Amino acid sequence: MDFLKLIRSFGDLLFEVLTWLIYFPRTLWLVLRHPLKMITYSDHEQTDAEDEQYTDTLSPPLLLLLTLLLLHGLELAFGTLPQIPAKNEEVRTFFASDEHFVMLRAFLFGLLPLFAALRYVRARGLPLERKNLRPAFYGQCYLAAIYAFMLWLVTSYDIVGMRAGAEPILFAASTLWYWTVQTMQFRRALTISWPRAIANTLWVYFEAAFYLVVVALILSGGGA
Repeated sequence: MDFLKLIRSFGDLLFEVLTWLIYFPRTLWLVLRHPLKMITYSDHEQTDAEDEQYTDTLSPPLLLLLTLLLLHGLELAFGTLPQIPAKNEEVRTFFASDEHFVMLRAFLFGLLPLFAALRYVRARGLPLERKNLRPAFYGQCYLAAIYAFMLWLVTSYDIVGMRAGAEPILFAASTLWYWTVQTMQFRRALTISWPRAIANTLWVYFEAAFYLVVVALILSGGGA
């Protein structure tokens, strides 16, 4: 009996993983085409029962994680994996692990959804509880996945056949896309003016950038 349950569980897991081949590109494309609609979609899905959520797409955190895994795999395949600038050998060894490196990236890109969700909760005067942070965080993970993919293109121009020197332009375009969508989302979700929406967007972005710099400084110092 236990063996049959194990077989069924394996079958369910295999089916779920294989469906990622369908839902990953589909969800990525939908977010790229309709980012605001997909955030609204995610907010709606959060109100459904757990087994009824994201039945025709990938959940936002899963999309972000799979995007980072895909990009990591491409970097391994083409030999373009960036190195952790740590002086400490133990730190370098720790992040030489593919799992640890991907989780570091997930943490760093997850800062954007986290701080955006925090702005929503504070602006609405809601208690700082997980149940209030989670819906906004999930929707924001959709944007973070696209932004991560765009930033990967910045450092991988040789892989995708772009001319050298295009990195600053592509970085500016990617960041402008993120800022624009985020500003539109803040304005419609919080019903605020364009200047306040822009201010919220820049606050979230540079707050996440500050923590990224802190992590970079810690790693470059070897954690000493």
